[in-house]
Amino acid sequence: NAVDYYEKKMLDEAVKASLSTNNNKVKPLIVVKPSKEQHKNEEEDEDAGLDQFIEQRDRLYRQAMETRGNNMQGAASYYAAQARELNSHIKASQKQSQMDLFLQANKDNPTTKLDLHYLHTADAIKQLQQFISQRESMARTSSSGPKSVEVVTGKGTRSENGKSRLRPAVQNWLEQKNYSYTEVNCGCFRVVLKNDK
Repeated sequence: NAVDYYEKKMLDEAVKASLSTNNNKVKPLIVVKPSKEQHKNEEEDEDAGLDQFIEQRDRLYRQAMETRGNNMQGAASYYAAQARELNSHIKASQKQSQMDLFLQANKDNPTTKLDLHYLHTADAIKQLQQFISQRESMARTSSSGPKSVEVVTGKGTRSENGKSRLRPAVQNWLEQKNYSYTEVNCGCFRVVLKNDK
């Protein structure tokens, strides 16, 4: 069935990725959670912990493939389930880290500017939608409310192939919602808020 097919495909990809590291010897993995007093280098600790979870997930995927090859389907399913659980934890941690970076980037911004750096496209669109909705509400309730906002998407220089995914997604969303906008520069839009009084 389709679930088995995609599970096998994911396992195969994980095995290929793990074998490309040329580590044939499995090392024991010790995960130490930093205490509350250790605030120095918190981000580095988080990255190291996340790297350990990623290594552990890849090791579990390798074990699942090895046991599947030995016709030990029950063990393979167990290892694959454990790897999927770790993968969910990894994705949740990455999403939280991205949201923390996003909030930090916008902390000192004026109320009419939204910086979408650090967010994946879907999360960025949700934040944009919420931001514009709030600013339009402010504009309706106050005659001195904002008439336009700036939306920073970035140029995409850190994206794969150096092409932004976020910028065209934001542009498409603005066009779908019939917003007028101008390009401040290649990484920022000025969006005219709708005045539906």
